[in-house]
Amino acid sequence: MGSNKRYAAYYDEQAAKRLTESPMKAKCTLPMQAFGPNEIEWVKGSKPPVWAWISWAEGPATRIAAFATGWNDRVVVVEWNESPGGTRNTVVWRNAVTVRS
Repeated sequence: MGSNKRYAAYYDEQAAKRLTESPMKAKCTLPMQAFGPNEIEWVKGSKPPVWAWISWAEGPATRIAAFATGWNDRVVVVEWNESPGGTRNTVVWRNAVTVRS
C-alpha cells in the first residue's frame, strides 16, 4: 500500500506546527553528572502519581500532576500528558517531587 503524496506535505507541516506551538517547553536543567553514580530504577507496572515542580524555558516553574517513571537517590524522571502534544517527560531533582494521593 502506498502513501498519499497529495497530502504528505500538509500532514508533515501540521506535525511540525504542533511541536513548535507547545505552550511551554520543559527544560531539563540537570546534566547527566547530576544523576549521580546510582542507576535509575525504572517502574515496572503502574506508574505512581506525583506532583512535580517543572522548570520551563520561558516562565516560572509550575507544579503539575505527573507520573514517576524512574528514580534514584538524586533525581526522578517524570512524565505527563500535554494536549495536544501527547506525553512529555523530563528529569527533576528528587526533592521537587511529592506523592500525589
